Amino acid sequence: MRSPGLLAAALCWTCIASADPLQHEFLLLPSAEAVGTFDRQAPVTQVTDEVLKLDSIFSLQKGSFKVFGEYLVSDHEGDLERFQLGWQVSSDTVIWIGRYHQPTSIWNHEHHHGQYLQTSITRPAIDEWEDLGGILPQHFTGVLVESSKQVFGDWRLHVAAAGGIAPEITSEGLEPFDLVHPSHDRQRLGYQARASLHPGEFTETGFGMIVANDKLPQVGPQTPEMVGLDYVDLRLVGVFGTYAAQSWKVLATAYYANAQLFYTGSEISDHFEVGYVQAEWRLRQELGVFARLEGSAHASDSTYLDLFDEFHRSRQLGGLRWDFARRQALTLELGRTHTLQGAFSDVRLQWSAAVL
Repeated sequence: MRSPGLLAAALCWTCIASADPLQHEFLLLPSAEAVGTFDRQAPVTQVTDEVLKLDSIFSLQKGSFKVFGEYLVSDHEGDLERFQLGWQVSSDTVIWIGRYHQPTSIWNHEHHHGQYLQTSITRPAIDEWEDLGGILPQHFTGVLVESSKQVFGDWRLHVAAAGGIAPEITSEGLEPFDLVHPSHDRQRLGYQARASLHPGEFTETGFGMIVANDKLPQVGPQTPEMVGLDYVDLRLVGVFGTYAAQSWKVLATAYYANAQLFYTGSEISDHFEVGYVQAEWRLRQELGVFARLEGSAHASDSTYLDLFDEFHRSRQLGGLRWDFARRQALTLELGRTHTLQGAFSDVRLQWSAAVL
């Protein structure tokens, strides 16, 4: 990819030549979690009994040039989740190149990989990471444009649009392009856009919509459901909203997905709907409770979802979070999940923190 390389070199040269001071930030987000399942009827749950994680986020800025990255280390892997070179075009707009979180995942746009940043322990199944059984692409390598503009008085319009190399479908699930160990198997592109309105510049309250069109090639060994599969053309539209009061918050998202599966000599048209709503209450400054409902329609009939047999077609959960020290929290979560093959219940206990 010659053009991004030339652009990166130009940005670096501008950074060195700039007389502006260098600004930098670094954040560590460690967490430890124990999980147990019971009343298990599903043959596969994809639940890891113990998980240790250390998420590190860093940013550099010199003049209009920006560098942003996120590296996650856990007890079973290490991965460069994001690495972005950016150019501040104006006070309201930034252009990024590199590996980024796709802008149509509202949950991951807000919380990323750091467990301390989200109230619940788990994330909605529709927004799960690719290597944990996620059914939607979450990581792309390409170009991302983010912009914010004042409209309708004090209201703000936030817009993000992106295009880049889409993940591949493998026998292990979706696999995004790896910057550290790049592959050149069958690269196809995906495009995403998000727009939302907010009553103020710094408020969580707002509502908006998303659209995406991703082409996902199938590579490597095939499961029985993948025999003859060439690629999937996945189209997504959705709406989302958040209302945040002083002591409580409600957030909800709904997606409609249309998948065209191209097999050797045939084509299958497929669609399904997925949504969730989560409510959070702050009982005291250090104590909060939360609950989430996840549901889907046409999931059991979806040929595309048959490629991901651990997908959670419905889930109900609730929990308690105790912020017992500065930037440290203990969270207890109970859940009941129905997959495409059965059901199970789980209990989770997690410690999480943020170290500046």
